[in-house]
Amino acid sequence: MNSTGPALLLLCLLTGASTAAEDRPGLADRLARLGSRELRGLDRTLAQRNAELARLPEEPADAGGGRIGWHSPLSGAGLPDVPQWMEIDLGAEESFDAVVLVAASGGDGAQAGLGYGFPARFTVSISMDKDKNAGFENPAVLADFTREDFPNPEALPVYLSTPGAQGRHLRITAVKPFRQGEFQLCAMGEVMVLKGKRDIAVGCAVSTSGSYRNSTAWNASNLTDGQTVLGPPATAEPSPGHGFHSAIADTVDAGKWVRIDLGEALPLEEVRLFPARPRDFPVRRGFGFPVRFRVEAAMDGSFTDPLILADFTGEDFQNPGENPVTIRAGGVTARMVRITATRLWMRYDEHDFVFALAEAQVFSGGENAALGRPVTALDNVTSDRWKPELLTDGFTSQYRLADWPDWLRGLSRRREVKQEMAVLKARRTVLVGGGLREAGMALLWMLLGTGLLLTLGFLRYRRRRQAEIMRLRLRIASDLHDDIGSNLGSIMLLSRLAVRHPGGPEPGELEEIHRVASETAESMRDIVWLIQPGKNPMEDLVSRMRETARALLPEAECRLTAEGASGPLPLDAQRQIFLFFKEAVNNIQRHAAATVVGIHMQRTGHGLRLVIEDNGRGFSPDQPSSGYGLGSMKRRAEALRGTLEITSSPSGGTRLELHCRTGGLRTFV
Repeated sequence: MNSTGPALLLLCLLTGASTAAEDRPGLADRLARLGSRELRGLDRTLAQRNAELARLPEEPADAGGGRIGWHSPLSGAGLPDVPQWMEIDLGAEESFDAVVLVAASGGDGAQAGLGYGFPARFTVSISMDKDKNAGFENPAVLADFTREDFPNPEALPVYLSTPGAQGRHLRITAVKPFRQGEFQLCAMGEVMVLKGKRDIAVGCAVSTSGSYRNSTAWNASNLTDGQTVLGPPATAEPSPGHGFHSAIADTVDAGKWVRIDLGEALPLEEVRLFPARPRDFPVRRGFGFPVRFRVEAAMDGSFTDPLILADFTGEDFQNPGENPVTIRAGGVTARMVRITATRLWMRYDEHDFVFALAEAQVFSGGENAALGRPVTALDNVTSDRWKPELLTDGFTSQYRLADWPDWLRGLSRRREVKQEMAVLKARRTVLVGGGLREAGMALLWMLLGTGLLLTLGFLRYRRRRQAEIMRLRLRIASDLHDDIGSNLGSIMLLSRLAVRHPGGPEPGELEEIHRVASETAESMRDIVWLIQPGKNPMEDLVSRMRETARALLPEAECRLTAEGASGPLPLDAQRQIFLFFKEAVNNIQRHAAATVVGIHMQRTGHGLRLVIEDNGRGFSPDQPSSGYGLGSMKRRAEALRGTLEITSSPSGGTRLELHCRTGGLRTFV
């Protein structure tokens, strides 16, 4: 086992974590972060990327539709890479702002998956050559991704900004194909060329290096048909309605039309038709989109001499799902635009046919000239959700429409952020594993260090306690020597004199022996009480002070009050306070001849205030002491790190006020 094994095992046992990264709980992850500055920085970057994702357009759901895109011929995966290319003829030399590549979304089986067929390495170039057969000998390279594999974009677009680009033939060349199983291939869902808010590649001619053909799903013309997995450019703002809905017809060939008045004659660039997807029919993409239809333009509403912009009345038009259908207008001048459905969409059965659209846009001068313009129709269903005016309100059946450039740029940035985050998360997984090992070792050393510190602390505490016991022994010995030893010596001396006295001891001698013996017994009780305190030292101290005051001042009226008399109290403080108090009461008993004694003690945190007042003879504090024990009390106040205030005057009584701390005392024997 390596050196990190025990540490990691210990960490897993303490946190309940498995050694598998996916099983680690949050605590283990946080421990790993503690041991890695890179991991903490990486998490900050991930948080910033998550915040950026929240501001970007949401990833759209698959918009449906039966046209997937272009698919190259298949070749064996073991064969050398053969470049594949697709080329779009813009019809004339054009300047444009961006090229957008949208990956294909394959169907079932071998063609399944988002990003199916997207080339691993490729270039994007533009040529001025009008004759495509002249080849791409001097193209301007707009983007070159041949040095390393390009991350598969899946369902999100690749937005390539090309400010100032100009040309006619746009070519995407795959130098390293997409590999799936035993095959290599190249596929693409859509190629968009943005000029302002328009995709000028819609409907343009496409040529390729070769194609796998399927009548609808895979065809070169699908590269510029406007049908993608992205659907319409939408914001997050909900739509107030569903759009336009004709009256219900009982035959499929019942003609229906809807007309937009632009208000003035304008040069028309394109018309966009957005299929409906009402919220009460969410699974019905392309709801009501006409099976056969034509789009016309005219100078007035009579349409006596219309300009045909698109005619799909000869055969059924494949339902576009949620994708907009874009019709190039070629710059014709008109005021009116009419969409006529010659074969309707079957809603429920063979006697229920309708024509519906979510939105219609008419572009002139790079802007939607139809926005907010009046709409008329042959007939219509009017409800809260279906109204003719909703055809030009700027919303699909679901959300407000956005402009292509901003929306596609935002989705492309979402793709980049997601791919960056995938790399960061992979790095994070590695760092968490290493961080856990480092944290485990740190935790192991921390536990060992803590154990060592606890051991040293215990030994230090033990030595301190032994020193305290030794000091206590010295104090007890001192007390025994000073009080009890002295008293016993007095008893011995008095008893010897009494024995030698002719005729036996005199009464005064026996009384003195009794007095000294009583004081000795009292001192012994004090010493025993000090070294054997009860469960509540403060309450015991107050009780002992009350007993002492009664015993020493039997003739005086003693009033003892206490505030905060609870909690722990160090033995040193207990001893010093009690001996200070006893010295003061002894002085009152011996010298003051007081009839009233007031004692008040107040405990606040680590501080204590003790006030002792009497109405006795008093004295002058400025005069030299003559046996009042003031020196002893002052020394005890210093030992308590406190202050002693003495207020007295002859015949005016005495007041002692002690302010002190109850912890961290100086040694005083």
